[in-house]
Amino acid sequence: MANRNNNLSITVALLSSMIAASMVVAAGFKFTFPPEPEPGFYKAIEQCTKKISAACGEMVVKKAVLEDQDISKPCCVELVHELGRSCHEDLLWFYISQPNLGVSATHVFTKGPQVWNSCFLKTEAKI
Repeated sequence: MANRNNNLSITVALLSSMIAASMVVAAGFKFTFPPEPEPGFYKAIEQCTKKISAACGEMVVKKAVLEDQDISKPCCVELVHELGRSCHEDLLWFYISQPNLGVSATHVFTKGPQVWNSCFLKTEAKI
Protein backbone atom coordinates (compact mmCIF):
# COMPACT_ATOMS: atom_id res chain seq x y z
CA MET A 1 0.00 0.00 0.00
CA ALA A 2 2.78 2.43 0.87
CA ASN A 3 4.49 1.74 -2.46
CA ARG A 4 1.24 2.39 -4.35
CA ASN A 5 0.73 5.69 -2.47
CA ASN A 6 4.31 6.72 -3.22
CA ASN A 7 3.88 5.84 -6.91
CA LEU A 8 0.55 7.68 -6.99
CA SER A 9 2.21 10.78 -5.53
CA ILE A 10 4.94 10.56 -8.15
CA THR A 11 2.36 10.17 -10.92
CA VAL A 12 0.33 13.11 -9.59
CA ALA A 13 3.50 15.21 -9.62
CA LEU A 14 4.33 14.07 -13.14
CA LEU A 15 0.80 14.76 -14.31
CA SER A 16 1.05 18.26 -12.87
CA SER A 17 4.30 18.73 -14.72
CA MET A 18 2.62 17.62 -17.93
CA ILE A 19 0.57 20.80 -17.81
CA ALA A 20 3.73 22.82 -18.35
CA ALA A 21 5.26 20.42 -20.87
CA SER A 22 4.65 17.01 -22.33
CA MET A 23 8.06 15.89 -21.12
CA VAL A 24 9.79 16.36 -17.77
CA VAL A 25 13.48 17.13 -17.95
CA ALA A 26 15.43 17.48 -14.72
CA ALA A 27 19.13 17.02 -14.10
CA GLY A 28 19.57 14.96 -17.25
CA PHE A 29 16.67 12.64 -16.38
CA LYS A 30 14.07 12.39 -19.10
CA PHE A 31 10.63 10.88 -18.53
CA THR A 32 8.10 10.43 -21.28
CA PHE A 33 4.56 9.20 -20.86
CA PRO A 34 3.49 5.97 -22.55
CA PRO A 35 1.81 6.30 -25.95
CA GLU A 36 -1.62 7.87 -25.84
CA PRO A 37 -4.47 5.36 -25.78
CA GLU A 38 -6.15 7.56 -28.39
CA PRO A 39 -5.09 10.76 -30.18
CA GLY A 40 -5.58 13.87 -28.05
CA PHE A 41 -5.99 11.96 -24.77
CA TYR A 42 -3.09 13.68 -22.99
CA LYS A 43 -4.25 17.10 -24.23
CA ALA A 44 -7.70 16.38 -22.77
CA ILE A 45 -6.12 15.24 -19.49
CA GLU A 46 -4.06 18.42 -19.39
CA GLN A 47 -7.21 20.53 -19.79
CA CYS A 48 -8.98 18.52 -17.08
CA THR A 49 -6.19 19.04 -14.56
CA LYS A 50 -6.67 22.79 -14.88
CA LYS A 51 -10.27 22.47 -13.65
CA ILE A 52 -9.60 21.12 -10.15
CA SER A 53 -7.10 22.01 -7.45
CA ALA A 54 -4.23 19.60 -6.85
CA ALA A 55 -5.38 19.07 -3.25
CA CYS A 56 -8.91 18.09 -4.28
CA GLY A 57 -7.67 16.03 -7.20
CA GLU A 58 -5.46 14.05 -4.86
CA MET A 59 -8.30 13.71 -2.35
CA VAL A 60 -10.63 12.34 -5.03
CA VAL A 61 -8.19 9.83 -6.50
CA LYS A 62 -5.94 8.86 -3.64
CA LYS A 63 -8.24 9.15 -0.65
CA ALA A 64 -11.72 8.43 -2.04
CA VAL A 65 -11.15 6.10 -4.98
CA LEU A 66 -8.08 4.17 -3.83
CA GLU A 67 -8.42 4.29 -0.04
CA ASP A 68 -12.23 4.43 0.26
CA GLN A 69 -12.22 7.57 2.41
CA ASP A 70 -14.81 10.33 2.40
CA ILE A 71 -14.37 13.58 0.44
CA SER A 72 -15.03 17.02 1.90
CA LYS A 73 -18.02 18.94 0.56
CA PRO A 74 -15.79 21.72 -0.91
CA CYS A 75 -13.85 19.11 -2.93
CA CYS A 76 -17.12 17.52 -4.02
CA VAL A 77 -18.23 20.93 -5.28
CA GLU A 78 -14.97 21.22 -7.28
CA LEU A 79 -15.40 17.70 -8.62
CA VAL A 80 -19.00 18.13 -9.74
CA HIS A 81 -19.14 21.79 -10.74
CA GLU A 82 -15.59 22.49 -11.93
CA LEU A 83 -14.14 19.18 -13.15
CA GLY A 84 -17.29 17.48 -14.39
CA ARG A 85 -18.10 13.83 -14.96
CA SER A 86 -16.30 13.45 -18.29
CA CYS A 87 -13.00 14.75 -16.92
CA HIS A 88 -13.43 12.66 -13.76
CA GLU A 89 -13.75 9.53 -15.91
CA ASP A 90 -10.84 10.53 -18.16
CA LEU A 91 -8.56 11.09 -15.16
CA LEU A 92 -9.49 7.68 -13.77
CA TRP A 93 -8.54 6.16 -17.14
CA PHE A 94 -5.23 7.99 -16.95
CA TYR A 95 -4.42 6.55 -13.52
CA ILE A 96 -5.18 2.97 -14.45
CA SER A 97 -3.12 3.38 -17.64
CA GLN A 98 0.00 3.91 -15.50
CA PRO A 99 1.31 0.36 -14.91
CA ASN A 100 3.78 1.48 -12.22
CA LEU A 101 0.89 2.36 -9.89
CA GLY A 102 -0.42 -1.18 -9.64
CA VAL A 103 -3.96 0.20 -9.48
CA SER A 104 -6.81 -2.29 -9.91
CA ALA A 105 -8.94 -1.25 -12.89
CA THR A 106 -11.87 -3.16 -11.41
CA HIS A 107 -11.63 -1.23 -8.15
CA VAL A 108 -11.22 2.14 -9.90
CA PHE A 109 -14.15 1.54 -12.25
CA THR A 110 -16.32 0.42 -9.34
CA LYS A 111 -15.31 3.11 -6.86
CA GLY A 112 -14.97 6.02 -9.33
CA PRO A 113 -18.71 6.22 -10.14
CA GLN A 114 -19.55 5.75 -6.45
CA VAL A 115 -17.38 8.75 -5.58
CA TRP A 116 -19.03 10.81 -8.33
CA ASN A 117 -22.55 9.86 -7.19
CA SER A 118 -21.73 10.58 -3.55
CA CYS A 119 -20.37 14.02 -4.42
CA PHE A 120 -23.26 14.72 -6.75
CA LEU A 121 -25.69 14.09 -3.88
CA LYS A 122 -23.57 16.12 -1.40
CA THR A 123 -23.60 19.15 -3.65
CA GLU A 124 -27.28 18.80 -4.54
CA ALA A 125 -26.17 19.43 -8.11
CA LYS A 126 -28.70 20.27 -10.77
CA ILE A 127 -26.70 19.48 -13.89
